[in-house]
Amino acid sequence: MPNSSNTASLASTSRAPHGPYYIGVDLGKKHDYSVIAVVAKDGDHVRLVYYKRWPLETPYATVMGSIRVAAEKLRNVQKILVDQTGAEYFVEDLKHGGPACVEGVMLSAPLKHEILSYLKQLMQNRLFTYPFDVDLTSELNVERYELTKTGQVQFSHPEGTHDDILWAVGLAVYATRAGTGGTMIPVKRSNSR
Repeated sequence: MPNSSNTASLASTSRAPHGPYYIGVDLGKKHDYSVIAVVAKDGDHVRLVYYKRWPLETPYATVMGSIRVAAEKLRNVQKILVDQTGAEYFVEDLKHGGPACVEGVMLSAPLKHEILSYLKQLMQNRLFTYPFDVDLTSELNVERYELTKTGQVQFSHPEGTHDDILWAVGLAVYATRAGTGGTMIPVKRSNSR
């Protein structure tokens, strides 16, 4: 499995828009990859400018250091949205001596539905673009959903595939939502899965 970072590197952000930037973080360890994704927002248009996927079992400290470097290099980061499911301490550790714009979420079924619905809406309206990337395109295409007997949507991916890049990108895009007057919309917090 390649160590993906196929979109523009942070070193080449001089060619990237000047932001504002939003970062999505999906943490993994033994079975899932840790991924950060960076999007830039220009008016209503959102563009993926960077993502990085680490090898399995990469220490969270490495991921945390990379997030801090990204936020420092980009300077105009408005929000960092982290899936802290299973790693509740990560957000507090990242905030300590790091960027203040970090927000942790528990990816419950309703929040996952809301995140992917928002991503789909932007894609359908041609307001989200990304450079062609085999891994991201694959994850967009293999994600499955089904309605449970309780009426909730449950997401999954076939065995042997992953959806970590998808969730990091989804979190970054979701972080860009703005309410009336351009104010940031707080994320709904849920502890249920």
